[in-house]
Amino acid sequence: MLICCYTHIDRQWTEQELNEKLFLLPDSLHGEALRKRQWIDKQLNITGKLLLIELLKQFNLPLSLSELEYNTHHRPYFDNNFDFNIAHSGNFAICCGTDAGKVGIDIEQVKPLNLNDYIDHFTNNEWRVIRSYQDIVKGFYIFWTRKEALLKAIGTGFHTPLSSVEVSGDTVTYDGVTYYIQQLNIVDGYVCHIAATTQPIGATLLAVNL
Repeated sequence: MLICCYTHIDRQWTEQELNEKLFLLPDSLHGEALRKRQWIDKQLNITGKLLLIELLKQFNLPLSLSELEYNTHHRPYFDNNFDFNIAHSGNFAICCGTDAGKVGIDIEQVKPLNLNDYIDHFTNNEWRVIRSYQDIVKGFYIFWTRKEALLKAIGTGFHTPLSSVEVSGDTVTYDGVTYYIQQLNIVDGYVCHIAATTQPIGATLLAVNL
């Protein structure tokens, strides 16, 4: 089973609201959020963790965020068969989980950027496909989210050079493991992809009001 919970942040919380939401998280997770300078970054960080709590309820798992552990690349995980991943961009946050294999998720708000800054992050074949899109910037974000979701599922994130994995196809084999990549249509103006070791077709999408 694969479930994704997502939400939209439409305003800045009051100080009381911020403290109330922080209270729902273990003390060990407060510092990471409070170190963020911008209010939206604080809220996205906290919201991602609150979505994880909701996801644990959906799977009926008696786990606490205080039980989180981290791999050598600082990817959080629980010491059981449940895997999850969190992403956020703009004012949207999403958290996906599975009880079968590994999962990675990435969402990006589509906005102007200098493509030349990212030349080294894609293979020649990927650039050929990106440039074939009528909207090249959107094509960039399609491939960026595919690539980041895959590397997050693998568990290394940006510690693995982006150009070392090819994501032109819907399946990628890395270190003998096959990952399936699929686009999730969450909201206009954003691009989102999920990568999982089980096919994400039919993944449950849940809009959550926090």
